[in-house]
Amino acid sequence: FDSGAGKSSVLESLVKRSFLPRGTGIVTRCPLVLQLNHCPLGDARRKGIEHEEWGTFLHSGDRIYELDEVRDEIDAETTRNAGSNKGIVTTPITLKVYSPHVVNLTLVDLPGITKVAIGDQPEDIEEQIQDLIFEYIENPLTIILAVVTANTDMATNESLKLAKSVDPEGERTLAVLTKVDLMDEGTDARDMLKGLVIPVKLGIVGVINRSQKDINDNKTMEDALQYEAEYFQKKYKEMASRTGSPYLAKKLSMLLSEHINKNLPEVENKIRKEMEECSKILVECGESITDKRATLMNVVNKFSQAFCSLCDKGSQNLQSMKLTGGAKLCDILHSRLEKVFAGCEPCKSYTTDQVVIALRQSNGLKPPFFVSEVAFETLVKPLIKNMEKPALACVDAVKRELGSMCQLSISEQLKLRFPELKQALIKIVQGIVEKRAQKAIQMIKDLVSIEAGHITYYRIDVLKEEFQEVMTDEDRDDVVPFPKGKLESELRSRLRVAGDEEKADITAQLNLLTMSDKDKKHVIILGMMLNHYYKIVAETMQDSTAKAVVTFLVNEVRETLNAELCVALMQGELDELFHEQEDITDKRQATHAKLNVLEQSLQVISGITSHS
Repeated sequence: FDSGAGKSSVLESLVKRSFLPRGTGIVTRCPLVLQLNHCPLGDARRKGIEHEEWGTFLHSGDRIYELDEVRDEIDAETTRNAGSNKGIVTTPITLKVYSPHVVNLTLVDLPGITKVAIGDQPEDIEEQIQDLIFEYIENPLTIILAVVTANTDMATNESLKLAKSVDPEGERTLAVLTKVDLMDEGTDARDMLKGLVIPVKLGIVGVINRSQKDINDNKTMEDALQYEAEYFQKKYKEMASRTGSPYLAKKLSMLLSEHINKNLPEVENKIRKEMEECSKILVECGESITDKRATLMNVVNKFSQAFCSLCDKGSQNLQSMKLTGGAKLCDILHSRLEKVFAGCEPCKSYTTDQVVIALRQSNGLKPPFFVSEVAFETLVKPLIKNMEKPALACVDAVKRELGSMCQLSISEQLKLRFPELKQALIKIVQGIVEKRAQKAIQMIKDLVSIEAGHITYYRIDVLKEEFQEVMTDEDRDDVVPFPKGKLESELRSRLRVAGDEEKADITAQLNLLTMSDKDKKHVIILGMMLNHYYKIVAETMQDSTAKAVVTFLVNEVRETLNAELCVALMQGELDELFHEQEDITDKRQATHAKLNVLEQSLQVISGITSHS
């Protein structure tokens, strides 16, 4: 990781070709992913290719056969990504190398750590480079190649320090000691190579890179490797077999193979989990639509089934405090309506004064033998007509719930993928509900008119004996059921300040309100009649309202929903209805591509497992 430690030269020695840019200062300014592919003569990948080796950049896809062109393209892409004034970026350059002289290996060349910002580098360049390095070396599946120079203090080396921070046990860190041939006279690298200075669990491999003079003198990689082998044989004969670039390549390949085999089960589990997530995403996105008419029919059928199912039952969560579907409709038509009607106390709707006046006004030339039917009907009919408002409110509540059920019946996938189709479904269902609701509304109005238009007195016959007791039993102590009005007290207040002529009129009005014992009994009986008859009509209206709403609204919507939706939607523009949001399309394509890569990766892992 140290700038100038010879990282790029190590990579070149592994490829056995000089192809990387060179220069002073920070040369590697973005990650270079180098994928080495062992491609012997006769390999199927060589079909139509005469050259022994070649490279391919991921960003262009073109095959490059000349090393100078490879170097120039790395320089050009670096400039395109990171600029021309020493800036760095995290965007990697990926180069695939096919050659019979390399082992299968993927290497990443990262920018070296620099302490001082130059050019257009930011002041925090050191932190940025460290963050970039950590992005790669934190991956537990990677092997860390810590490049250390032999002519500096190994104990203070930055690359080993960074490697240890993410790999404290040293399970995946291999050290490479460069510039062994440049050490001061009288010193050698034996202690460092043996791990006596800084121990490295996977070992320390010494290499000798080409110097800038060697490059200027056009020293070939073959000559450099020959010099390296001879140098270690001469200077470090006892450990020569464990040094040099060829040994480093074999060591890396072996370590990587062992590391991969060790982590394969975990990698396979991660891939399978990601494949499951991809499958879930694809289910959410749905498949591409080819036959729009068939798909529309399928959507309508599923929607209708979901809607009807909601009508038959409520939420599947029996612990939920929110009622939905059939449970909510039942609550509206039975519990709620019953509470409204039961909460009405007929006798509290009128004062005693109003009832007495009604009795007086209902008398003809001959007073009624019993309680006046005219007085009773005058009082009971307004109460019956008042039942229309809560009954119609139930229709509105049912309409709202049917609208909510419509929303619940639309799948989440359809809502996300086809907003136009979703809106069309909602609009058509609203029209169907509104149309059917009119029949229920008219039926309720007719029911109220029927009940108010004809009072059936036989319903009160069950109270005749009790009425007789009220009239004849002097020991009964019944209380007038109507609240006392303010009219009598208002008249008496006016009487105290009235003139002679007005006093006579007020006195006559007071006499009209004064009840005899018989009048009191008639008022009590009238209250009993109102309570009894209102209760009967309320029960009838509650039952009939529920039946009218279910028959003419809920059931008709259920029975005609599928057919009416098909007819209405088929008349629309199917292309517009099935216009999919672009982000869903992009998400599906990206997920398909990712799933394909994961499946291929799983096949590769299966192949490795079967051969191990």
